Amino acid sequence: MKLLDSLFLLNEINPTENGFEALLQTNPEHVIYSAHFPGNPITPGVCIIQIANELLEKQFGKRLYLKTIKNVKFLSVVIPAEGKMIKYAFSGIAETETGCKAQVVVSDETMVYAKLSLLFDYEPM
Repeated sequence: MKLLDSLFLLNEINPTENGFEALLQTNPEHVIYSAHFPGNPITPGVCIIQIANELLEKQFGKRLYLKTIKNVKFLSVVIPAEGKMIKYAFSGIAETETGCKAQVVVSDETMVYAKLSLLFDYEPM
């Protein structure tokens, strides 16, 4: 199940000095929030990681699968308020013949939600 443009809606992607940033808007009507958790929805951590995967796929134009989670720190929960803007800032991106790695900081204007260090392999054709 693709989450980009359903759970989070992609507004823009911009290059940065050492990577890129993606600005996304939460979609509080997504079915995931009716189960996680009814009346007090939060974005599941696995979905935060999956969005990072999908953004890298979009950036590289290649299918990726998560090989290793080197480090993940969930610092706060993402509550899907109407129109809430979330930024995924990618840095330390290194591409090889078989995959890539990246550090990702998930935040908004006032809070850091997660810090991720991820390794991906390209999906075999």
